[in-house]
Amino acid sequence: MRSLTAALALLLASSCQGFVAPSHNSHQIITTTTPSSTQLKKQPLSRLSVATDINAVGAPGTADLPWSELGFEFRPTKSHLRMTYRDGKWQEPEMVESPYINVHIGATALHYGQACFEGLKAFAHEDGSVNLFRPDENAKRINRSGHRVMMPEIPVETFIKACNDVVKDNVAYVPPYGSGGALYLRPLLFGSGPRIGLQPAEEYTFIVMVIPVGDYYKGGLAAPVNGLIVDDYDRAAPKGVGAAKVAGNYAADLIPNMAAKKKGFPICLYLDAATHTLVEEFSTSNFIGIDNENKKYITPKSDSVLPSITNKSLQTLAKDEGMTVEQRDIEVAELSTFDEVIACGTAVVVTPIGSLTRFDGNGEESKYQFTEDVGETTRRLYDTVRNIQNGEIEDTHNWNYKVE
Repeated sequence: MRSLTAALALLLASSCQGFVAPSHNSHQIITTTTPSSTQLKKQPLSRLSVATDINAVGAPGTADLPWSELGFEFRPTKSHLRMTYRDGKWQEPEMVESPYINVHIGATALHYGQACFEGLKAFAHEDGSVNLFRPDENAKRINRSGHRVMMPEIPVETFIKACNDVVKDNVAYVPPYGSGGALYLRPLLFGSGPRIGLQPAEEYTFIVMVIPVGDYYKGGLAAPVNGLIVDDYDRAAPKGVGAAKVAGNYAADLIPNMAAKKKGFPICLYLDAATHTLVEEFSTSNFIGIDNENKKYITPKSDSVLPSITNKSLQTLAKDEGMTVEQRDIEVAELSTFDEVIACGTAVVVTPIGSLTRFDGNGEESKYQFTEDVGETTRRLYDTVRNIQNGEIEDTHNWNYKVE
């Protein structure tokens, strides 16, 4: 695991020097101080109990919450982090206790959809430490998304420190080790300055909110679900914003998603908008096809697909196992060759897909059938990534960042 010391050292030399704290009158601000280099020094993992943990972060799981009953839904916590970009630079970050934010009625996020977000998690380990999973990748991705809709870059070091600090301030809400839960972080960047006319704002707001969540599916890994191949709607256009995690991408899925659920399909699979012959991705998850006989892990390669950090992690683990990983076009007809199909993303890690159904213009259906139970490769990949996140096996790829 890596310490945040190096990241903070870079931060001090970054463009964030010379912050001027913005003025806020509508919310309570918590004064924080930057830890010294001694405090941030990486501590070795130990088998100490939570009560005797030598970290200054505090003990996770001490909030009065029903840890065994958490689902994936909003719950109030102590604070969120807020930072404003104005006059060409990022201002000093603040911890804010109020869950409300005043937004100008002319904000570009409201009128022109100038907004993007991320999702990542922090996990409690048995030694009492708390660790973020791959926040550097989320930092890179939010900047790619922001660039696509003309928003300012957040230095990677600044992003990681923001995640570190908001977790530290809300450490009591990190589900305890063994509960199966995690603290879900939702970084959000949006245009908060007014523009009436299509152009980028002059002011932006970056927030990181946190929510304690349980396993997306009770027990950690659900039985396979049945999916619907969508033909009446498209998720993203070629050369559009499908590869960016912008807010509007998810609004486009609301009608088809709700319609599919009414038909008994809890998940939708979208095809390429140009030809409707190529697999792209599920509503909020990347697509993975598993060919166990040939030890292949196959996922679409498309400029309209959001690059999933979970997918990237699973690809690495699949290669570690000796599987061949292919990122390429996947014809719809090729679905019949897969032993297992997986939807993957931060919230759930993996969702096994039992079947995919497609209706033609006359209402006739064709069905691609996969496993009736969780596939062996799906379960193995899921168990490996969760064990890394929980600190139960060696983190050979240095994906965990210890909160300090």
